[in-house]
Amino acid sequence: MKSSLPANPETCPRCYVGRIQQKGTLLSTIVNGELLSIPNFPTWVCDMCHISMYDPAAIAQLRALLVPLGTPSRQSKQRKPKLVNTQQENKVSQNPAKTNPL
Repeated sequence: MKSSLPANPETCPRCYVGRIQQKGTLLSTIVNGELLSIPNFPTWVCDMCHISMYDPAAIAQLRALLVPLGTPSRQSKQRKPKLVNTQQENKVSQNPAKTNPL
């Protein structure tokens, strides 16, 4: 099966008999560990073999929106460790009368 649309977009790239028409279907995928659902996403569907293929131009636009140029991906960001001021903890432990129980 070909991964791109044929030169004549009316002919099905799988069966070469049916005619494909553009319809809107639900696109569901996982992006950075989160579910992304887009209703009415442009899809080409064959009337004979019923293969469906997302529109390559729409996929390219979606990828451009999800991963803008020049920004690091979400997975590459790491959380910074929380810094603890040990001097304040030492003062509190030395003067238990000044601590607030709440």
